[in-house]
Amino acid sequence: MSTGRTRVEVVSDREVVLTRAFSAPRRLVWEAMSRPEYVRRWYGLKILELVVCEIDHRVGGRWRFVLRAPDGAEHAYSGVYREIVPPDRVVHTENYEPLGPGHEIEVTTTLEETSGLTRLTARLVYPSKADRDGHLQAGMEVGANESHDRLAELLAGLGGG
Repeated sequence: MSTGRTRVEVVSDREVVLTRAFSAPRRLVWEAMSRPEYVRRWYGLKILELVVCEIDHRVGGRWRFVLRAPDGAEHAYSGVYREIVPPDRVVHTENYEPLGPGHEIEVTTTLEETSGLTRLTARLVYPSKADRDGHLQAGMEVGANESHDRLAELLAGLGGG
């Protein structure tokens, strides 16, 4: 169960902050976000199939996700973990591979638990305003909400909420 929608806030020309609260302990949210067997069940839009879900969850480790659309088109994302402090914080890069190098986003995600709710805050820092705007225009808010809705469903099934 979730406590509402994902809030998408544009905070500067190069930054966006996403926030969402989940009715689950932080430990469970952390596991659902860092273990491939769980990520496969919630990441991306429902109409997309996550055909590659590689996670080397350690500092310097790489991650890569490939989503396949119903028409067969594939969308690949990848990055490197820069900081991992379980179950509080993770910093990683993220790149939509078709854009090529130079468009990496730095994502800092924190999890804070209060009274059985875990608040996820993800701060995305883009290399340029154009990259930020492109991500927003590509449907980031819809995608984040649908992924987080799916994460909330998974957490409820795992005993959260």
